[in-house]
Amino acid sequence: MEPAELTAVAFGVLYILLAIREHRACWIAGGISTAIYAGVFYNAGLPLQAALQVVYVAMSVYGWLAWKPDSAAAAPRSWPVTRHLAALLGVVFATALTAPLAAHFALAVAPVADSLGTWASLVATWMLARRIADNWLWWIAIDAGLAALFASQGLAMTGALYFAYALLAVAGLRSWRKRRAPS
Repeated sequence: MEPAELTAVAFGVLYILLAIREHRACWIAGGISTAIYAGVFYNAGLPLQAALQVVYVAMSVYGWLAWKPDSAAAAPRSWPVTRHLAALLGVVFATALTAPLAAHFALAVAPVADSLGTWASLVATWMLARRIADNWLWWIAIDAGLAALFASQGLAMTGALYFAYALLAVAGLRSWRKRRAPS
């Protein structure tokens, strides 16, 4: 395992633990982890995941600003099923556009998985930053799939991290649902 991957894993664990607790510092740990992962994923032949990490750095800034200390008490909300279906349709559409391009230009070793994981992760991260409690449902599915993808590319520790993320997302879902605002 490369030192960069190990460092990214450590900051990634800190990120998820802080996010579950709705601690604003999660965005700092997440920004550091994703900045490191941009290089790790690029070197592993997952360019869309690498590009996603750069977007995550920007999302970390957005999350930090959105979770202002005075907004820390804001209760998580839920989305209606129709909004989830619309978001899922958007993810499928974006994947259908980018996966063939990634395959055609030989950019990715697993173009469909890379694309699907990228677009779904963007939606779930935006949901987390907006305090949508259902983001954890998305992360359970996304992280389980990405764990397999990363492990298949020789990123064993990252695969283990994403599997742990999927398990921790269950804890996040329970925690956030307890604090969810009434619908």
